[in-house]
Amino acid sequence: MRIFDVECECGAEYRCAESESLSGEPGSFACTTCGRVVETWETASKRVYRCVLTPDRAYVRIPPPPAP
Repeated sequence: MRIFDVECECGAEYRCAESESLSGEPGSFACTTCGRVVETWETASKRVYRCVLTPDRAYVRIPPPPAP
């Protein structure tokens, strides 16, 4: 089992669990918030996605201050 995080352009974050022992099929995953395709894969592995952060719940990104 491989677990990794993916992020959509809209700011939604997902955790993916990919099983190497269960057979799956090639496919793609679309963001549940905006509908964009986040990932596509060609391997025959089973993948499951869970939304861990929606854009409306994320912290506002603040740019770092300029160097002194």
